[in-house]
Amino acid sequence: MPDLQIDYVMLLTKLVSSVVVLLSTLVLNSMLRRVLRRRISDTAHMRTVYTLGRNLVLLVAVMIVLLIWLGPSSNISVAMGILGAGIAFASQETIGSFAGYLSIVLSGIYRIGDRVCIGDVTGDVLDIGILRTTVMEIGQWVRAEQYTGRVVTIANRAIFSDPVFNYTQHWPYIWDEITLPVTYESDWRRAAEIVLSHGQQYSEEFQASAEATLDQVRRRFPIQTTSVAPSLYVVMTDNWIELTMRYVVEVRKRRAVMADLHRELLEHFEREPAISIASATFEIVGFPPLRQAPSAET
Repeated sequence: MPDLQIDYVMLLTKLVSSVVVLLSTLVLNSMLRRVLRRRISDTAHMRTVYTLGRNLVLLVAVMIVLLIWLGPSSNISVAMGILGAGIAFASQETIGSFAGYLSIVLSGIYRIGDRVCIGDVTGDVLDIGILRTTVMEIGQWVRAEQYTGRVVTIANRAIFSDPVFNYTQHWPYIWDEITLPVTYESDWRRAAEIVLSHGQQYSEEFQASAEATLDQVRRRFPIQTTSVAPSLYVVMTDNWIELTMRYVVEVRKRRAVMADLHRELLEHFEREPAISIASATFEIVGFPPLRQAPSAET
């Protein structure tokens, strides 16, 4: 009977200790979030650091709970056996995903808030877990780069087998292009002037900031010197003259900016009688007469 009471007390002590550890983990995570919010102004960077800290706290808590139940020394072989069995069960999937997590965090491949493309999935990173990355999907059946509403989880091991495209890691802009065809009878010089003028008006507000940010990237990486100012290219085809404007745009404003530029350019061209937008149209002017098949008697 006394032994039963001792075992009961030990079990109760372990349960209480485990609950205390779990509650302490919740308190530490809450304190960590508040401290990071005060110290780090960049929300995306704060969430990335918090995710790393949260995972470390959870890992330490799990180890402490295991020590509480298995003992610090007498049952260490049992703990190693359980750990080995868990690793064998998880096999390469879990190991690869955990290694991917370490690579993501230590190498800074992406962080929470970045827009990335991993394999066939493109979207904004919502969370970086120890085994999986959660992404708010864009694209797919939605034209251009806008949210579909689906939340996608990607195993972290995918970074070792699939290319990872980061839209916002070092520079929050991308280059985009608008191509407009005009007829050969049009005043293409005037059309080119109008297109380039609209591009310059759009980019003048942030051009200095984009150039300064790009200079910082150039100091870190061997990027060839390139201008963020809009540029125009003219190409002759068999049917029309193509005017292509290359310009810089913020990653998440690409579709809205392209729509605004197209609308403004169409409205401007309507006031230019010497400019006509070309299109591949076909006109059926008639059919050849049908010949009657000769009769069998002839």
